[in-house]
Amino acid sequence: MKGTIGFVLASGLALLIAGCASSGGTPASSGGAAAAGAEAGGGAASATRNFNLAVKCPGVHYLKTHGWTEQQIMQQESLTEAADIPACEEWVAHQPKGYVPAPPPGSISAAAVKASNAPGPNAAPAPSPAASPAGH
Repeated sequence: MKGTIGFVLASGLALLIAGCASSGGTPASSGGAAAAGAEAGGGAASATRNFNLAVKCPGVHYLKTHGWTEQQIMQQESLTEAADIPACEEWVAHQPKGYVPAPPPGSISAAAVKASNAPGPNAAPAPSPAASPAGH
């Protein structure tokens, strides 16, 4: 039994090390893969920035339409670049009328929360308001 447990642990450790080694190393050691990683990293940074703008743009647009200054908007929405505000206005202009962004993965919709808080079929009826004592 001890031998089996030791073998399973050693196999798991070997798979963990192999997985970490294949997921990337230092750019100097990976040679040609470094260029591909740099391209993917640049794309990932761009995708992250676009995601952040998509999250913040509705708020930026709302504040802009209500007369806030760019400095106030940058402070309120934690924007790091002044160019993000025109980028947000452009992003909002390209959205269809009435556009509502999809919820992030793993979030629960309001309908699901309401359904989970609803009493079940075997729930006790709600207590009626207590009548005040009459004529005491």
